[in-house]
Amino acid sequence: MYEVTKCQEPQNSRYIERDYLVVKVIFKNNERNLSQIQEKAWNLAKCVNPLKANDSVHPREKERLILDAIGGVLAEEAWFHFINRVFGKDTVSFTPFNGANGQIDLLLNNGKSIEIRSSFPRNGVKFAICNERYNFKNICKYDNLYKPSEVDKDFFGCVLFETPKDKLISNSNIVLYLIGGSTKAMMCDPAISFKDSLVAEGDLTESLTNYQVIYLELSNQVQRFFEVNFIRCFPTQTFTRS
Repeated sequence: MYEVTKCQEPQNSRYIERDYLVVKVIFKNNERNLSQIQEKAWNLAKCVNPLKANDSVHPREKERLILDAIGGVLAEEAWFHFINRVFGKDTVSFTPFNGANGQIDLLLNNGKSIEIRSSFPRNGVKFAICNERYNFKNICKYDNLYKPSEVDKDFFGCVLFETPKDKLISNSNIVLYLIGGSTKAMMCDPAISFKDSLVAEGDLTESLTNYQVIYLELSNQVQRFFEVNFIRCFPTQTFTRS
């Protein structure tokens, strides 16, 4: 479902002057879907933190570890289903998770890779994309850009959740937005990107890491992200707002 977020409606001196085309995704949190997502999140947690996440862990601790991982799983699922809906079945596939350093979230059928990052803005999605001072960031690991030994990425997609993190299991509907993202070339462009050390939201290792970042106001919106990146990959396809 496409939506347009108008940063200056109502007028706000703290917001940039921009309209955003975003994709609203509503995940039906029924018993079957929730069970599948929780299982995938638990398997992810066990890959990242095998000492913490194991079958003998206390149920309350297991629930916390699942909750930490479930946002990334949902973000990946949302991009997966949307890309295949726009460009056709089997355009994109999931990749095995082989540890935090070698993660590629999605793989296009032409060999291009997409890394998905998600956040839970406490002041809302509009604040995250429109506020000039506290504009949220599109990020990728610095080493993934500049060290040949690291897994190379081509695209960096962004997801912002409307549903708070602590409600991902209990809410009947989970609402999130596909915001767009950046290309590798954009991440390497010093005119719009910069290096920052931070603990990324959703990073299950919870470690301070060097990232290359671009503020969302400078990244590609959804339509531009598809037209510039994916339509070059699949020239017979067209992007529509149907």
